[in-house]
Amino acid sequence: MNDLKGIPIAVADDDCLTLSGNADPILHEIRSLLKDLVTSGKSASIDLRSLPLLPGDYEKLKEVLGQGEVRATIDAMGPTQVCETAVHGVWWVTHYNSDETIIAEFIEVTCMPEILRTHPADARAGLDLLQSRLTSATEADKGGDGDA
Repeated sequence: MNDLKGIPIAVADDDCLTLSGNADPILHEIRSLLKDLVTSGKSASIDLRSLPLLPGDYEKLKEVLGQGEVRATIDAMGPTQVCETAVHGVWWVTHYNSDETIIAEFIEVTCMPEILRTHPADARAGLDLLQSRLTSATEADKGGDGDA
């Protein structure tokens, strides 16, 4: 039987368990993407769930990017939270399933996150809806309470 006493043991500090070291390269990538946005108008995103990040990495990203002024929640097949960071042009977008488990998470470097833009087909449907409501309101105004 082997003797285990000769195997050295090192105790990891808490930072090794919570930080992978990937937050800093991501922050530098965000800076590069933001420079591209400013100089060329080109938007981009980083899929945080595809990267080997530990809880401390997320905290560092949130700390450095900060919290901005704009927050939006979209309810479609589970909620999506869109949060502007304190760094204008950098958005934190989190998609949840119906059980409110995170299924996707992105840093979007853009003037307006795509999920907040009205799709042209939706705008046409909105126009049809408003036209229908205006027609109904006009007819109701003409008819009054039915005693006219």
